Amino acid sequence: MVRKRGEIDLRIEGKLYLVRNVAFEQCLYCGEKVISPNVSQIVYDKIKNGEYTEEAINIPVLYGTDVKEGHEANI
Repeated sequence: MVRKRGEIDLRIEGKLYLVRNVAFEQCLYCGEKVISPNVSQIVYDKIKNGEYTEEAINIPVLYGTDVKEGHEANI
């Protein structure tokens, strides 16, 4: 894991939050990002208290397929 500062996305109760300028650790192998318990508490408190802005951001959306794993599929 490597310490970094930047953006992470969190899904909380079905809502997607983009957290900017936050400290996290990132796995060099898989890219997973993890925030510390202290940072997590600060982020959750800000969400609970409505201390965030809402912005329109374009997010690419992909749809999967109903083909079972191991079979070729046209996506």
